[in-house]
Amino acid sequence: MRKILFLCMTLLVVTGCGRKEPPQALVDAGPPEIASLKVTDAEPSKKLEIQLAGGEGGVGYQIDRAEMDPYCKCPSTWLRYYEEPPLPRNNTRLLQKMIRSVVADHDYVYRLRAIDAAGRLGVWSKPIQTTVK
Repeated sequence: MRKILFLCMTLLVVTGCGRKEPPQALVDAGPPEIASLKVTDAEPSKKLEIQLAGGEGGVGYQIDRAEMDPYCKCPSTWLRYYEEPPLPRNNTRLLQKMIRSVVADHDYVYRLRAIDAAGRLGVWSKPIQTTVK
């Protein structure tokens, strides 16, 4: 009986020591961010030229889109439109993306943010407004 009690106490002491949490990633780089964003008209679309900076292990971006409410002239619910995965080469490239201004007579507004391979998210850009012609 003493051996079983001693064994249980030993197991309790051995397993009860130390930190109990998942390992934390060491991050040396700054947060991911949009270094520059240029929007140009290319009827019937808009052309985005994006340069990303920072990030750990590569950087990518996410674009969300919301339909403009015709009554209040405000964006409805933001939904994911496109995602460029975080890659190390994206830190030095000029990335280009075409977005539609109007789809089936619906006016949309877009926003984007940077994301890195460690899962850190940058801040959202200002909304990119499109107008119905």
